[in-house]
Amino acid sequence: MKKTYLASIVMIMMLSSSLIAYESDPVIECTVVSEDIEKIVCKVQLERADHDRVVTFFWHSKRYPQDDRDRSVVLNANHGSVYDYRFLRGRVQGEWSVSVIIVNTETQRSAEVDFVLEGSALQ
Repeated sequence: MKKTYLASIVMIMMLSSSLIAYESDPVIECTVVSEDIEKIVCKVQLERADHDRVVTFFWHSKRYPQDDRDRSVVLNANHGSVYDYRFLRGRVQGEWSVSVIIVNTETQRSAEVDFVLEGSALQ
């Protein structure tokens, strides 16, 4: 009886710890924002966590690598999204790739989105 009870407790603990450790894949969304100054904004959405995470955005132009950039931002505890932007004016037209790497003390996850910049619109 004791062995069955202990085995059940251990299985429940293992299942609950795996559910707590699971985080869904990050979602990246890029849009053009046109207020006074036109910008390309890429936002990454994550599940909220009780610890800070470092999110690094890598902007890569397939046609003109000199326009590439990387920037790290701290996503504070209990926040679910963070964004980075580039000014639209001066960006090379064509294919772009934005990669995101999210790092916390235990894990590292990544996601990527591709788009084509034509004029002031993303395709």
